[in-house]
Amino acid sequence: MQLALWRIRLPKRQTRAIILLYVGTFCCGHFTIWKYGSNLCILGIYPPNSLAEHFQLSIYFLSLTLAYLITYSAIEVDSPSLLIVTKIFEAGSFGLSKESLEHEFDNTVLIEPRINDLVRDKMAEFHEGKYRLRMKGILLAHLFTFYRNMLKAGKGG
Repeated sequence: MQLALWRIRLPKRQTRAIILLYVGTFCCGHFTIWKYGSNLCILGIYPPNSLAEHFQLSIYFLSLTLAYLITYSAIEVDSPSLLIVTKIFEAGSFGLSKESLEHEFDNTVLIEPRINDLVRDKMAEFHEGKYRLRMKGILLAHLFTFYRNMLKAGKGG
């Protein structure tokens, strides 16, 4: 379904669109199970009957949705590392000079698209010549900091 919708029109905020699509699918599925559950049997699989089974199905669906969102965000934009590896691979056995690599990958390729994504997703704003994090961005920064501290990782990338 997502593929068909993306071919019609690519949403500006793709993650939000995926969440809405999956929530809609989840609600329609649960409504169908509630309304026609006693008559459903697909490939010998019966729908959940108890509250515990509905809860397990919900957790399973949520887990798959979150796993897909994480995977999708990795392919939504080009990773700087992937771009660099691809460029070196394309150079073949001749290799790629450091100067050529630095010329190819300036800030317009590596930094600006990510900053534009932050502004588009309302995690940051550009005001009076400066970027500032908004509440959504601050929460994300705290989450990253907490995670890195928990792993005892350094400040680098």
